[in-house]
Amino acid sequence: MNTWFLLERTEHLLPNLYRQVAQPDLTRLFDSTSLAGYDEQSPLLVKDDDSKLSAAILQAPEQWPGLMLHSDHSTEAVLAHLRQILFVNFEENRKGVLRYSNPATASYFFPACTVDELRFWLGPLTRLSWYGGSWPDRATGQMRWHEMENPAAHQWQALTFAHQAALSSNQQQALETQQQEHVLYLQSHLQQPSTGQES
Repeated sequence: MNTWFLLERTEHLLPNLYRQVAQPDLTRLFDSTSLAGYDEQSPLLVKDDDSKLSAAILQAPEQWPGLMLHSDHSTEAVLAHLRQILFVNFEENRKGVLRYSNPATASYFFPACTVDELRFWLGPLTRLSWYGGSWPDRATGQMRWHEMENPAAHQWQALTFAHQAALSSNQQQALETQQQEHVLYLQSHLQQPSTGQES
């Protein structure tokens, strides 16, 4: 079983990564896609080579936002699938990019999938894990590890044509809920308690 980490680009990701692995086996997710020009914003797919990286992520997962991926398939197959599911169709012929590698997005999106939908989204992945939760979870300090299993991964076959998935109404509602709760989270954290004193 192969393991990868799909890590969100943060200010400290590369320094922290090279501190754990001298020569990490990494690939920018946006390479070879229409998002290639945004390489500095691209999540990084990092192959786990039994280095200190896995231990570091498990010890302090909040410092390594992203996904943990497990599959019997090759890096090339997994990468092709991850790039394919970046681009999605919404209702009314709207198109968009699904930032599923963000743990907050993952916490809303993947639990909204049916078993059949999850089979498509996980594709060659046997297991998908991430540390996080909803915005209310973050506000109340209830972040935790989440895990999705895909027993059909061994039967997966790559599509031979370009295909953009259409989001179901449940998936779209989950993403809308994420946006709404994110706004509420930001508002609650922007409100500063009054420090004035009555005279």
